[in-house]
Amino acid sequence: MKIGVVSDTHGNIPNTERAIEILKEQNVEAVLHCGDICGIEIVPLFADWPTHFVTGNCDNPDLMKLTVEKAGQIWHGMFGDFTIGKRLIALLHSHETGRLDKTANAGIYDLVCYGHTHVKEQHRVGETLVLNPGALHRANPHTIAIVDLDTMVAEHIEL
Repeated sequence: MKIGVVSDTHGNIPNTERAIEILKEQNVEAVLHCGDICGIEIVPLFADWPTHFVTGNCDNPDLMKLTVEKAGQIWHGMFGDFTIGKRLIALLHSHETGRLDKTANAGIYDLVCYGHTHVKEQHRVGETLVLNPGALHRANPHTIAIVDLDTMVAEHIEL
């Protein structure tokens, strides 16, 4: 099963629409948004999949919660802890000091996805894959990530 991971859309509709095209081409079955949505118009663009959202430091949490839930999507607030398939996943924006390291080092997650830095990266902490998909706004290049949950291999894709 493949999932898409995006972050830091910051209300950038053209880049988000391009990311949506790539997610469709990659046949993902779910999407994770690592925060800094920054625009209620972004949420409905992910209507083709179950999409998990967390708040970022630039988001209005109350407005985003209402928007995400109205769209029938999944809102986790500041931190998501959930299972897709057989994989335990943590989802956060990572602007809270120390939370990313604590989560990555917990040793219980298969996948930890985070945003905030606008820099794509991936590494492992033990068996945990720690992934930043990059950003769809104020990044060079603009990137998303695709994760194969069967093999736990992630790939960054430029828009």
